[in-house]
Order: sequence, then structure tokens, then C-alpha cells
Amino acid sequence: MVCRLYGVQDFANLAVHCALEECGAPYEAVFLDMEAGDLKSPAHLARHPLGLVPALETPDGMMFETGACLLYLTERHAGLGPRPGEAGRAAFLSWFVYANNSLHTGTMDLVHPYRVAGEDHARIVGTGAHERLRERLAVMESLAATRPVWMTPEAPGVMGLFLSMLLRWVKAFAFAPDLAISAKDYPALHAIAAACEARTAVPRAAAANGLSGRFFTDPEG
Repeated sequence: MVCRLYGVQDFANLAVHCALEECGAPYEAVFLDMEAGDLKSPAHLARHPLGLVPALETPDGMMFETGACLLYLTERHAGLGPRPGEAGRAAFLSWFVYANNSLHTGTMDLVHPYRVAGEDHARIVGTGAHERLRERLAVMESLAATRPVWMTPEAPGVMGLFLSMLLRWVKAFAFAPDLAISAKDYPALHAIAAACEARTAVPRAAAANGLSGRFFTDPEG
């Protein structure tokens, strides 16, 4: 069975799309029209009960949640991260869950602060998210500088792809221009994002999502 990835252009399915291209497995990408109500259609709610993306149809059944989809792919395809039983798996899992729970959620607070406390308090939430993200990115920068085998410019894996997507968002889609965060402030992470842009597979996924140029390292909103 070919995996089928359901998503919206430049949403969280981008990281999963990049990983599918990287591993070279056959797959189909299906883009949904959010404005037309596709995410709340009965067909999509059967894939993802919250009406979000990504949703990934696999030989083992339907999946949702970006982190879960990425971890699933590491277990079934070599080169995306340590597989069960391989060296470095424990550290990889710890840091991946940290990135998913701390960086991804923090990024959503920076991009959509009004979801947390309404429009009247969006600026306060966005400012707090900006401060927290800079602290958390500094932690990831220190990790990246140690060059763990599962997150290097030469072999970024799902961790590098995931972080590169988040670096795109905190620059291109911050709630206010002064709250945007540039990957250039984190040299080791910037090197990974730049390497992802230069790979053969990743730009193919980016192009399918309507992206080109320095889509990770110097994106435009």
C-alpha cells in the first residue's frame, strides 16, 4: 500500500512531506482546500477527528499528529533517525518530543496568539511566546552544535526537517514583524536548515507546497 498524505499547503504536513521524499518510499500527496471546508468534511473528520492536518494513511492504518507521523516514518525507513534498537534512539526520542511539545506549541502561540486568549490579549501572548521560543531555540542550538548523528547538516533526518519547518514559520508568520525570529541568530540550526534546502528531495516537497528559494532560512510571509 502506498502512503497517502493529506494536508494543506505550507501547514504542518510540510515536514512529513519532506520526510516522505527523503526516504524515497512511494506516496501520494493530497492537498485539501481549507477555505472550501475540506478540513471539516465528513471524509476528513474520519481521517483526523479534530479536522486538522496532517493525516497520513499508512499500511498500519490512518495516523494524525505531525510528530507521530514523523516517528512512524523513522521506524520504517532508514536514514530519517535512529530506529528501535539502534544507537542514539533514546536521546533522539527525548529531544524529538521536546521539540514537538515545546517548540511546536510555542511556535503556534507566536503565529496564532489570538487562539490562546482572544484578539485583545494577542500581543501579550505573542510577546511571551517570542521570549520562550528564543530560550528554547538556544537550547536546540546548543544541541545542534554537538552534531548528534541524527541531526547534522549532512543527515538532518526528521528532527532537522521538523526544526527547519518551525524556523520558517517563526520568521515568516510571526504575529507581528518585531516578534519574528531569524534562523540566522542560531548558526548551527541555520546550517541544518540551509542544508535541507540544498538537498535533492526536500525542494520537491517544498515546491508541491508552493515554496521556492530560501524557504527555510530566509522565508517571506
